[in-house]
Amino acid sequence: IRRQLCLLLNAENIFHSMADILLREEDLKFASTMVHTLNTILLTSSELFQLRNQLKDLKTPESRNLFCCLYRSWCHNPVTTVSLCFLTQNYKHAYDLIQKFGDLEVTVDFLTEVDKLVQLIECPIFTYLRLQLLDVKNNPYLIKALYGLLMLLPQSSAFQLLSHRLQCVPNPELMQTADSTKPSAGFKRTTASNIDYTELLQHFEKVQNKHLEARHQRAGRAEQLDRRVIL
Repeated sequence: IRRQLCLLLNAENIFHSMADILLREEDLKFASTMVHTLNTILLTSSELFQLRNQLKDLKTPESRNLFCCLYRSWCHNPVTTVSLCFLTQNYKHAYDLIQKFGDLEVTVDFLTEVDKLVQLIECPIFTYLRLQLLDVKNNPYLIKALYGLLMLLPQSSAFQLLSHRLQCVPNPELMQTADSTKPSAGFKRTTASNIDYTELLQHFEKVQNKHLEARHQRAGRAEQLDRRVIL
């Protein structure tokens, strides 16, 4: 239904509206599930090819506004937030987010979603991302972000898949941060976008803290219910 709506109506308006609604959703588990579903549609549906291209470069004020709107709702799901940053080529922010994963509650579902993201990276949609791995000097944070995902994964098939991909990166010793090198065109694009990434990162932490509290509350209620059943 959502794919058909995007085909018949303005896809940007549909995603903008749904992101606004989910931002106010009080059922955090439902919001996380919906964000994951919408993200899958955004990344894989042929109907959203133009919208993906619009988000990929963030060249216009409208595309930057849409990114910020989606980001705030996508924060309900950490892995989808990283995939949105990959789609929009915000590799440094993706790396910063992955660094925050060490403070989150890593569950089986969380690792499953990381596994699915690795599978997506191998899909045609992220061809441009894989090609950017050839330019090690100008894409250090992309490589660091992928290595961050690799360190999160257990020794699984997804781990082997991503590990083999990173082994193809030429001259890994050239990896260095933007602080120690002359800014490239890619970094200029990010800094010129007038997006407050510090504020977005703080919003991500705030939303994830709410999810942690909600999970603990659900676990507490389930434990109380189990005790009543035993009694």
